[in-house]
Amino acid sequence: MSAPRSGLRERHKHERRERILEAIRELLREQPLQTPTVERIAALADISPASVFNLVGPREQQWAALCDSLLGELDACLAFAAEEDPREQARRIVEETVQLFIADAAVYKHLVNSWEGGGPLLQENPVPRLHDALRRAQVAGMLRPDLYVEALVGHIATASGGALRHWAAGQISDAAFRTRVRFAVDVVFAAGASEDWRVELQQPLQRKQRSRE
Repeated sequence: MSAPRSGLRERHKHERRERILEAIRELLREQPLQTPTVERIAALADISPASVFNLVGPREQQWAALCDSLLGELDACLAFAAEEDPREQARRIVEETVQLFIADAAVYKHLVNSWEGGGPLLQENPVPRLHDALRRAQVAGMLRPDLYVEALVGHIATASGGALRHWAAGQISDAAFRTRVRFAVDVVFAAGASEDWRVELQQPLQRKQRSRE
């Protein structure tokens, strides 16, 4: 009988932990500029302040738990079949990632601005999938075979991370956030295009240039 009781305790513990995280989200949505106190979190989650510390931890661990939750959503969101076109797959990866931030902007702007560990959020989870998309592009002959894919993926992640910081600080709009991460992908594909794909992969950059003139 000990195993079922243990399983029930773990389930209750998980449920209370989820209530704590949802309480933090709700409080940030109500007052995005204020970091929720343990007392307010506990009251909204209907648990004791001590339980907040025991189940999640102090502020830094609360931010880390919110980050883990986001990355879990991202895993589920990006679990789609590879597109026939590797560039479209890479675009979709960064666009779906950005959309998760925008969908709960108050929470994740606060997270990025308040937590030093929030900066690399766009430099972690999407990276393996971007790596796969660029490898497929090489195999398909879209990108030159001599390119160092890790460096190209690093460029996309770094550019996207910078866009995330600017968006969180209110320096760019949601639309500009989307545009910048997509542009990072287009730049990589245009710069690394093989001779046969050079014209097609450079077209998005040329259209952007013409729109500025």
